[in-house]
Amino acid sequence: MFKVSADGLREQLAMLEDLEQKHIPVAAVLALNKTAYDLRDRLRQEMEQVFDRPTRFTLNSLKVFTASRHRLEAKVWMKDESVKAEPATRWLSPEIFGGARLNKRLERQLRERNILPEGKYVVPGAGAKLDSHGNISRGQVTKAMSGIGGFTQVGYNANATDSARSAKKGYAQRYFVMRRGKEPIGIAERTGRGKDKVKIILAFVGKPDYRKTLHFFEVADAFVAEQLPKRFAEALAKELKYAR
Repeated sequence: MFKVSADGLREQLAMLEDLEQKHIPVAAVLALNKTAYDLRDRLRQEMEQVFDRPTRFTLNSLKVFTASRHRLEAKVWMKDESVKAEPATRWLSPEIFGGARLNKRLERQLRERNILPEGKYVVPGAGAKLDSHGNISRGQVTKAMSGIGGFTQVGYNANATDSARSAKKGYAQRYFVMRRGKEPIGIAERTGRGKDKVKIILAFVGKPDYRKTLHFFEVADAFVAEQLPKRFAEALAKELKYAR
């Protein structure tokens, strides 16, 4: 009787064990992270196609959460917080999921000042100065909010006052809340005398609903299904090459 045992395969088995414990996890992390960063670029391209003149802030609103050997999962999602602007989740989520738009910071401030009625939202009016992306000029918004005393931040003194310096700017005389009867309908700007010299720059409207515009998950699923196997094969080959 002749017995066949695994003794002759010890070296090959050791190589497989080394491959499983050392090289495959490293290759997996590399592949996951490479795919995630490439996916972020792919989603930026999709934004440029489906959005009308997206801003740099919009195109840079996605973040990669990288994988590690202890967490074999990489994620691409919206940045949650921003010091200078709204968190991306507040204004990009309706474009991904559809439905009602969430309150913007400007709207929350106007509500706190009892200027914007409940159930109303802010959109650019006929007199708004729009930038190259179709958004109202930030400088015009700041002047208007200062003129009507709309700012609410603690320690922020941009609201117009009775001081000589504030009066010199003239924001309080130039901007005002326009009403229809007792109902506020927007923030207007005086550009001269006469009715034709008054224009609404921020209009108060009913709650806007958004249709699903950015097919985030569909694009991501298709991209990862195609690219991740390729990235893993490349990463493993590179890892084994340097391990020799």
